[in-house]
Amino acid sequence: MQADRGCNTVGPPSGQSLALPAGGVFTGEIAENRAFTTLSYNGDLTTDWTDGRNHPENWTGPSTGEGCLVNNPDGFGGPLHTQNETRATGTALAISYNSNLANVNMENLVVISVAPNTPWKRLVNYPIPADLPPCAPGQCYCAWLWVPDGCGEPNMYMQNFRCHVTGSTSVRRLGVAQPPVYCASNPSACVKGPKQMIAWHQRTGNNVVTPGDVTPPYNSKMGFFPGAQNDVFEPRVGCFVDSDSPRVLPHQINTISGGLTREKCIAACKTAGYFYAGVEYSTECFCGNSQPASGLLVADGQCDMPCAGDGGQTCGAGWRIEVYGTGNYPPSSYTPAVPPPAPTTSTWLYVCQGVQWGGKCENVRVRHAEKCVSLVGTDFYKKVRSAGPDTGRCVLFK
Repeated sequence: MQADRGCNTVGPPSGQSLALPAGGVFTGEIAENRAFTTLSYNGDLTTDWTDGRNHPENWTGPSTGEGCLVNNPDGFGGPLHTQNETRATGTALAISYNSNLANVNMENLVVISVAPNTPWKRLVNYPIPADLPPCAPGQCYCAWLWVPDGCGEPNMYMQNFRCHVTGSTSVRRLGVAQPPVYCASNPSACVKGPKQMIAWHQRTGNNVVTPGDVTPPYNSKMGFFPGAQNDVFEPRVGCFVDSDSPRVLPHQINTISGGLTREKCIAACKTAGYFYAGVEYSTECFCGNSQPASGLLVADGQCDMPCAGDGGQTCGAGWRIEVYGTGNYPPSSYTPAVPPPAPTTSTWLYVCQGVQWGGKCENVRVRHAEKCVSLVGTDFYKKVRSAGPDTGRCVLFK
């Protein structure tokens, strides 16, 4: 949190909080300047791109290093230190369940969502894990994270927000975040479970090591899934009240031999493909894919019966089931954001994309025809409208 410069003592403005929908998708805007987002000028300067311009879909720079910032086919540099979409290393969201910024650290700031091949366009989707526990407005801190690859100086970006979680009744807890490991050539070495943000080229120290000058990305090369990071929770969910109908976990396993232990039940449920395992009444093992209702949660001390196969463990109690995650997770997926249709304020077919002064076309990025007229007048609008790509590059679109 850049504590060496005092940033950890200055939080966001009071009352402002970013809403993350549990099990839903948070769509954010990435831009070189706030002017090119819907937060400024009523969105009049926005396009699909981060620099407020319009570019071909195959926009790319032919070289790496500083050249990728200026050598694109249309004469404009790469957006946000990104040579092309394939080279975009991914961006991420992380959350800490701390209301005091001074208490946020690498171990409790957990990466919860990754958007692959970003930053590239302005709108970006971040799927949020469905089991993310509730957090009241302003009671959590989130961070947007990015490490650019081979386009400009080696650096990393981090932007902090006060945030909260909506639509959740989950009782799961985030685990302690571990440093990610570069594992591109050895997937078995990837860190499983909750992971820290990437700290790289930092004066106060790094938490990752990569071979040579390789940039550590937010993607599978560092063990991150595309989309929601569903493996960020502690294994133990809690102790719950069970009943004969409906069961907290509906599928019973009756094939465990040698006396029940937590490990045997979890392994059996994991092998069967379930997300959750539960031990009850010393000898019973149940499996399921739905997290128990938060209203059934009771104190851990009510699950106090010794396991039949290990007297040093507890395995629930009478009508009390002790629930654990199996290590299986809902499949992670990612769908890029789709820009909404351009707004229409009249029946005019054309809108103004360029204004010409002294033979030079200047891009003013205005979507509404009336706005164009207010800027350059009706007579000039006709001239711009009649211009084409070969007469000033003032391109108009429907």
